[in-house]
Amino acid sequence: MNLRILGSDFNIGLKNPILCNHICRSGGMADALASGASFRKGVRVRISSSAPIPMSKKLKIFLIFFLPFLFLPNAFAGENHNQKGIEALNNKEYKEAIGQFRLALNQFPQKEIIKKNLAIAYNNYALKLDEEGKAVEAINVLEKALELQETPLLFKNITALCVNQGYEYFQNKKYREAENFLKQALSYKKDNSNALFLLGNVYYDTQKMKKAKECWQRSLEIDPEQKGVKQRLDKILEEIGVESKLDKVSNYHFDIRYQENAVRNQEYKIRDYLERAYREVGQDFNYFPEYKIVVLIYSSEDYRKLVNTHSLGIYDGKIRISADHVLDIEGKLKEVLCHEYTHVLVRDLTNDRCPIWLNEGLAQYEQYKGSLKEIERFYKMLERKGLLAFEELNIAFSCSSREVVTRAYQQSFCFTNYIIEKYGLWRIKEIFKKLKKGEDIKKAFRQKCYLSLKKIEENWRSDKF
Repeated sequence: MNLRILGSDFNIGLKNPILCNHICRSGGMADALASGASFRKGVRVRISSSAPIPMSKKLKIFLIFFLPFLFLPNAFAGENHNQKGIEALNNKEYKEAIGQFRLALNQFPQKEIIKKNLAIAYNNYALKLDEEGKAVEAINVLEKALELQETPLLFKNITALCVNQGYEYFQNKKYREAENFLKQALSYKKDNSNALFLLGNVYYDTQKMKKAKECWQRSLEIDPEQKGVKQRLDKILEEIGVESKLDKVSNYHFDIRYQENAVRNQEYKIRDYLERAYREVGQDFNYFPEYKIVVLIYSSEDYRKLVNTHSLGIYDGKIRISADHVLDIEGKLKEVLCHEYTHVLVRDLTNDRCPIWLNEGLAQYEQYKGSLKEIERFYKMLERKGLLAFEELNIAFSCSSREVVTRAYQQSFCFTNYIIEKYGLWRIKEIFKKLKKGEDIKKAFRQKCYLSLKKIEENWRSDKF
């Protein structure tokens, strides 16, 4: 099951998006196909901090408009480097301006006006670099400006750049780099609620729960109007109560936390299954995450308490498994871990833009890979129960009827398997590239399969039923 929630947005100073607390298009209700779980209306959905945080506009950095009267008349016996720097700055030739002001400063190191001019040139050059996508270089340039002058505007600009860069790394799951830039932002402005909120997300995703809680608390104290942070704090307090007692087994790719009594001494088997999924599913999609994936194995009681959905497992930015139920079914542990791990890759490869039916279809494709028995059984059940309208397939995953949800899973698996047989998994990967860029799923299929998705689905029905 892949659960995607729109989480809390931080106030970026331009607008404050409203928390959306509902299941979005790539979410489902549960992976109950094999578990026989029941579904109920009004299921409470957990808020996931790792869901993509919309940030349509970056924090602004500001240009300093240069005033031409800031030159030093009769200051130089020779070439007036300061005056040339002013002219270059007014012409937006920032590198030339920096060079001229540095020459002037070498001749007159105590002149504050030259230091101010050079700081302005550094600031405006940093803005240009940021616009060119060279944020790290821009931050380095602003650090030079701050060595000359410590003005509120320069602090504001470098803080904004560090937050923006931290956000960029966070979105790409480069958590260590994100943490470094956000800490750097806080070194310039310790009460920056944006940096604190994002740093809390970094800590949450890397299972540093107490640090995440502290950051979110400080962020909320600074800006009580932030949407959704209170809900996150309430939820993390629940999670800390359970997860602080979990044992840990880890390796390079996974951070696995588990309840000792629940896993029945199978924690190393869990680790081995995950490593196998990392290799085998990764080979299918030609993608191997470079960040550590958090896997949480709960008792059934704690799983229901925190996840509050009847399922064997979910992926909401972290893989969460109900150990008791999984271990009670022979062979199910490996299948469920493989299923949920597939959601990790699909989410990363599409930037969480994969429709539910394809997401769940691919997860089952990997889960039951090589098992003709399962797909034959699903086709027989679909023949008996009937097919859902394709337009309603995504919605069906959120239905309160267990029978409808089961059919949605079966139909998604059978149709996805048909697409892979007919067009190859490599085309799915090409479609993923389109989805990641924000293109529509129908357009992506037409471009890569040379048929409309509707026509492909019609052909599937005609061929198989």
